[in-house]
Amino acid sequence: MRELALVGLNNSHPYVFGGYLNGGLREVFEQNSPAWTHPLFPSHDWESMVGQGQWCFGTAWSRNQQFAGEVASAVKVQHQSQGLVEAAERSEGAFVCDMWGEYHKEQALPFLELGKPVFVDKPLAETVVDAREMVVAAQHGGTVLSTCSAMRYDKALMELVAELKSSLGSPRIVTVCCPCYQDLARYSVHGIEIMLEVLRHPPVIRVRNISQGVRRHLLLLDFADGATGVIHSWENHAYSVTVTAERGQRVVFLDDQENHQRMMDAVLESFISKKPVVDYGNALEVVRVIEAGNESRLRGGAGVDLAGS
Repeated sequence: MRELALVGLNNSHPYVFGGYLNGGLREVFEQNSPAWTHPLFPSHDWESMVGQGQWCFGTAWSRNQQFAGEVASAVKVQHQSQGLVEAAERSEGAFVCDMWGEYHKEQALPFLELGKPVFVDKPLAETVVDAREMVVAAQHGGTVLSTCSAMRYDKALMELVAELKSSLGSPRIVTVCCPCYQDLARYSVHGIEIMLEVLRHPPVIRVRNISQGVRRHLLLLDFADGATGVIHSWENHAYSVTVTAERGQRVVFLDDQENHQRMMDAVLESFISKKPVVDYGNALEVVRVIEAGNESRLRGGAGVDLAGS
């Protein structure tokens, strides 16, 4: 069994990742974890649901050690590390889950510099500078750095992307709706990742954020091939995608409870293949859009050009 570290525990996602890979103790899980995670798992104690018995989370570390202990007890993590160096030395890789992107680089680098694979929960980093440093560390370490939103593994979105490739042709106008609970990184990033899954290849050349008010963003994206993207991110918004392509239009609603499970299988495969689940260019583009969206909002909705940045 290959042991991974569960790092940066301060939100609901470590319960999901740990529950899928390690299994869980139902009573403790219900006591400790947020209610939205409960329907994802059996109504009794359960075993691993991903990884084919090859991987487990063997240690947990967090800036909040009490929170780490609560997660560990719910999803059967046997050890709590006292520091990142210890966690990196005793593990074969890591899932970095901290909800604050400014901590992702310092939490991922100890593993990457030892040549150990890392998954970073979205967004990859708070800044493009940090994100690039993490990618370089993975390349120098001869390992892989994977990052993405689980929404990329929503079955309906995957089917839409496949239909665009097979029959609908290139997207020309894409509108994404998604929730926002704090800012663009939490969790308008889901909408940005959905947009960049539909429009993977043409780079974003211009971003405007014309929203006002709390927990509300309206991003306008111009792509190098002439396509246009609109992201509505409001509090409690449902997930949906509307695509007008060369040969048709589709409206898709995204509500797949198995998306985290699919994503975890893909991430674990990336640890073996050393091919990231999302290519580094696309992963960096997500952070570039977040940075530009924040800048645009500060400038009253002015456009921020990304061409050549």
